[in-house]
Formats: sequence, structure tokens, C-alpha cells
Amino acid sequence: MKMIHALTALIPAVFLAACGTTATTTNLIGFPEARPVQETARMDLLVDTQANGLLWSQLGAFQVFVDHYKSNGHGPIVVSYPQGSAEDGAARSAMSELRAFLDSQGVSARYTEEGPYDASGMGNAPLIVSFLHYVAEMPAACENRRWDDLVRERDNQAYAGFGCFMAQNRAAMVGDPYHLAGPTGSDGPDGVRRQTVLDTYRRGEPTGTQRRDDESGAVSSAVE
Repeated sequence: MKMIHALTALIPAVFLAACGTTATTTNLIGFPEARPVQETARMDLLVDTQANGLLWSQLGAFQVFVDHYKSNGHGPIVVSYPQGSAEDGAARSAMSELRAFLDSQGVSARYTEEGPYDASGMGNAPLIVSFLHYVAEMPAACENRRWDDLVRERDNQAYAGFGCFMAQNRAAMVGDPYHLAGPTGSDGPDGVRRQTVLDTYRRGEPTGTQRRDDESGAVSSAVE
């Protein structure tokens, strides 16, 4: 009985020793990783003083700018309008057109922030639209990397630039570089749907989705 107890106590120690050895030989900490860097995307929208509004020839490029905000932008889209210039009236009309355009693209007023900037003495001062986004930046260790002669790597250790290609591929594949900082949060559960299921359960009714007859998975008798 004492021998059995001794063997039982020895088994966890063996597993712990194996885990410790594995962690020491396969430690990946310190290898290069792409990192997210915050930048500001900016576009200046010119004001058409003759038409008393936006210069519509630039809206194609602005459409691309807004699409980029909707896919990779973080925080509000900031609009700075000129104040104190001779074209303040045209700038106000351009702001109205800009709000309408953003709203038509699904960017409502609650996603925007507006504020003036001093345009005294400026001619044809633009509307300045900007937002924050992230870009993937490679670590300095991967810049101007060189290849070692892998035939001579007899000690099976990491060579110069080891992991750089993996980091570069990951940076190129990620949709929004912000996700390199960590996973995004998830929305809370649907309370209305949960209450509906609970009410159905309390009535003694099936809580699963009701299937129609044409959704049956039965095999046809024609193949028998």
C-alpha cells in the first residue's frame, strides 16, 4: 500500500517536470510581433464659393475616405470648419451638405464631432475631416533583416530575423490592425430574445425553432 501511495505521488511530479522542460525549450516570448500604431487620417474638403457649398468633384475621393472610416475608423469622425474668413457663409452651406452626405452613408450625427478653427486671412479655407485609425508597424528588429547561413546553425537556436516573416504576414492579413492589440469585446446577450424563450418554456411549449413540413430531412422512398 505504501508503494502505491509513493507511485501516485510520483506521477504528478513527472508531469510537472515534463511541462517545465517543454516551457523552457519552446518559449516564444521575445520573438518579433507586428504592433498597432495609432494614426490620424485627414482630408481637406474645398468649398465652392460660387455654388455656395461643397466642391462636388472631390466627393468620389471623399466616398473612399468615409468607407475607410466605416471599416477601420475608431472614435468619432471630426469635422473642423473655418471661422473668420470671407467665405464663412459658403462654409456653413458646405457643412450642411457634408452632414447630409455623411448621414446618407450611415454616419449619423452621433458619430461626428464639429468645431471651428481660426481661418482669419485665409482664402478658400477648407473643411477638415479627420478620424483615428491604426496601422500595423513592424518591430525595429525586422528592419533591414538579413539571412544567416542556416547550414551552419548547428545549435538549433533562433537565427537573425527569426519570426519576422510570420509577423509581416500577420500584419498584412489582419483586417483592422487595432485587433493586433487584443480581441475586441462582444455585445451583451439579447435580453428580449432570452425573455421570449423563458416565457415559452414556462408555458410548456417547445423553445426550439418550429420547422415546416418542407424542411424535413427524411429520405425519400424513391431511393429505397
